[in-house]
Amino acid sequence: MLEHPYPTLPSTWYFDAGHHRRELDAIWWQEWLCVARESEFAQPGDFRIVRVGGQQVLITRTTSGSLRAFHNTCRHRGSLLCETAAGQFAQQRIVCPYHAWTYSLEGELLRTPRKPDAEGFGAEDHSLYPVLLETWRGYVFINLAEQASTSLASMIAADCAALARWPLEKLSLAHQEAHTVECNWKVFWENFLECYHCPNVHQDLCRLVPLYGEGLNSPDDLPAGSPLRPAPGGSRLRPGAVTWSPDGLTELPTFPGITDAERAVGMTFANLWPSVFIVAHVDYVRSVHVLPLGPEQTQLTVNWMLLPEVLSSDGVDIARLTAFGRQVVLEDARVCALNQQGLHSLRHRHGSLAPQEYDVLAFDNWVRKRLGESEIT
Repeated sequence: MLEHPYPTLPSTWYFDAGHHRRELDAIWWQEWLCVARESEFAQPGDFRIVRVGGQQVLITRTTSGSLRAFHNTCRHRGSLLCETAAGQFAQQRIVCPYHAWTYSLEGELLRTPRKPDAEGFGAEDHSLYPVLLETWRGYVFINLAEQASTSLASMIAADCAALARWPLEKLSLAHQEAHTVECNWKVFWENFLECYHCPNVHQDLCRLVPLYGEGLNSPDDLPAGSPLRPAPGGSRLRPGAVTWSPDGLTELPTFPGITDAERAVGMTFANLWPSVFIVAHVDYVRSVHVLPLGPEQTQLTVNWMLLPEVLSSDGVDIARLTAFGRQVVLEDARVCALNQQGLHSLRHRHGSLAPQEYDVLAFDNWVRKRLGESEIT
């Protein structure tokens, strides 16, 4: 718990275009960003466009089976290469729609039609602009810096240790959906990192997780002797519930490799700022990808994942699988939009954090540090 009210970030940091550009430069163009699942690129030539701020990144699977990422920009005069969000490259070639410069899936310039190359022109000097790409346990990460300042391994080491026994790399995508939220990306993260809002916003979630009904994130925030404090290794879910679903129950098999303690807890979280959080349940895994579209608009991509043998079996009810998570996301989207609108008040320079919003302070200090500002302690 925080011992006294700490200030939030300045209100202008959530909507000012100049400050948004500062964050793009210092955070979004420097950090490793989790943007997709490897399984979304099943065949050579499959591609997706990822939008981060004003940048567009083309990700494709090559003929050798590897994944490559490039800026969605032709080396001729800068035209977009891909007009659609996803698809399959015909004949495994990337062809600019403007002047038909043609590239391999590895990004090499293959031909420039209709006129012989000028003297001194080298195709090897006109490959597509590469974007750093690495994978981790089935997730695809990109980094827009020309050279990454930190390794992906160092970024995920501590934050994802809790997910070690879930078979993330084996999971298949059962369902994916995108939501555009009318708020700054930091507003969404701050909302996610506290449950102070839960009693007013997420009544069904609070019935499933009684601790959230107290506006708290952790059993450690409860006073000693509280009846809501679970026994060591006990569940945070209400009695009889085992997962996040409309009734707290599941018709799916549980993951065989997780421990009894992990089953008992009922939900395991991993946060990788600024772009994704992963929630591992006993029967499925859900991840929410967070990318800024502008100073006051954020795209959320929500993935629900199952073991392939479970997904291919009879009786998987996708509507039931996704209903509860979608409800929580939409409830959050509504209040985040309200938060965003209110931040424009001429009088509101910054907010004050409540005692249980210590994770919001940690996130705000993470942002301050990356912007070269002093952290608040």
